[in-house]
Amino acid sequence: MKNRGIKLAKKAFQSRPRRFSVIWMLPNFLTICALIFGLQAMYQAIFNNWDNVIVMIIIASVFDMLDGRVARLLKSTSEFGMHLDSLSDFVVFGAVPAFAIYLWMDKPQGNFFWIIIVLYVICSALRLARFNSELSERPNYAKNYFTGVPTPAAAFLMLFPIAIEEFLISYNLKSFDIIALWIGFISIAMVSNLPTFSGKVFQIPKSFVIPLLIILAILSNAIISNPIKGFIILVCVYLISIPFASIFYLRLKKKAEALNFKN
Repeated sequence: MKNRGIKLAKKAFQSRPRRFSVIWMLPNFLTICALIFGLQAMYQAIFNNWDNVIVMIIIASVFDMLDGRVARLLKSTSEFGMHLDSLSDFVVFGAVPAFAIYLWMDKPQGNFFWIIIVLYVICSALRLARFNSELSERPNYAKNYFTGVPTPAAAFLMLFPIAIEEFLISYNLKSFDIIALWIGFISIAMVSNLPTFSGKVFQIPKSFVIPLLIILAILSNAIISNPIKGFIILVCVYLISIPFASIFYLRLKKKAEALNFKN
């Protein structure tokens, strides 16, 4: 029995590939780039360079968006890449924004605010775990929707108060209670059943292609020319999209349930 186990172990070891192609490595390299920029955001937060924090997270989100799409395009998806992506997302969009917002609020000593910060990090981990476990279980009508706010979007929402700091200060809204309430809302939204757009299989009607390209060009120009203002616009657009996602999702769900009932 022991010899048989040793033989099986040797056979499994020998069957593992000894070399990996550059195509297999490219998506994982993009994931590592996202992690690097996320850690760079943490570094910038230590020195209170808040605009740089937001820019680093924006760049990290671009790499995070590209790695999965490049992997599917090159047909180089793997279990290793999926786990690496989840770990990177937890650090970049879970731990780093929480760390940044805590420093931005001048490291409050109160237990309540720290509990809210920890809540956000925990909900980020739960959100990523649920996403990985639901990859093959979602019905067809839900393919274009996430369950809850995804961690990259949550990170953007988390950093939103930093981007509008002048507005908050001018109206006396930069307070522990208001920021804690905002973080609590984001945390609950991540682990909720709230449907949000994923954009993965979203199809655009032919008549809307040109107008949408113009809007995307304007938004891209705004982000490049003034990253903070572009970031604010992007977050506002996302917040507006949340109720519409729920409306469209419920319509598709009712249609699917009606078809199943007829069948």
